[in-house]
Amino acid sequence: MMSAIPKFTKAHAALLNRFLTSPRRPKGTMTYPQLAGFLYSVACAPDLINPSEWLPIVFDDHDADYETLTEAEKILQAIMALYNDCRRRGMDGRTALPPGCEIRAKPLDNLDADAPLSHWARGFLTGHNWLEELWIHYTPDKLDKEMGAVLMALTFFSSRKLAEAYHKEGKGKTSLEHFTETVVMIFPDALVEYARLGQAIFQARREAGDFGPDPSDYPDVG
Repeated sequence: MMSAIPKFTKAHAALLNRFLTSPRRPKGTMTYPQLAGFLYSVACAPDLINPSEWLPIVFDDHDADYETLTEAEKILQAIMALYNDCRRRGMDGRTALPPGCEIRAKPLDNLDADAPLSHWARGFLTGHNWLEELWIHYTPDKLDKEMGAVLMALTFFSSRKLAEAYHKEGKGKTSLEHFTETVVMIFPDALVEYARLGQAIFQARREAGDFGPDPSDYPDVG
């Protein structure tokens, strides 16, 4: 068992960034911003997902290749601190992304392959797609349109190709640049709404006797 999980800090972000981008990591390992987006989708899901289920996905189902047990403990502790931070952000309605995942000043620059927000969106998309059946099963039909708008905003920056598809789907009444500016503006609200929808569905399941207490009653994962 790891020791108590601390609050997530910039030092944790730097540690994870160095570790995950090291050439020692297996091919397909998430970058730090990807991990942050992935964990946000997992933390805000309408169910509690055990770390043993999602942690292998971070390393594309390969061994993480820790050099020592001490390194393994530090990295896993940082990952769990980030997960807990994502849960807190979702439940508290905070709109800021974790350190190291900042949005670039020029909206279109966030579509660059190396942009932190693009990586975050790719990780988020991976997580939501992984849990998509859970969302489809429990999301009421009346919320489909709202959910679609939220997912558009949160996945928009995952690739320029997808962004252009969303722009085309919106009938292209404005330029891609203007459309992207709009998405940047609504992105914080989409973060809050995604978490709110997950909590609302979780609460409805709890009241229906699907499982235990309200997600806010659960302690941070350790």
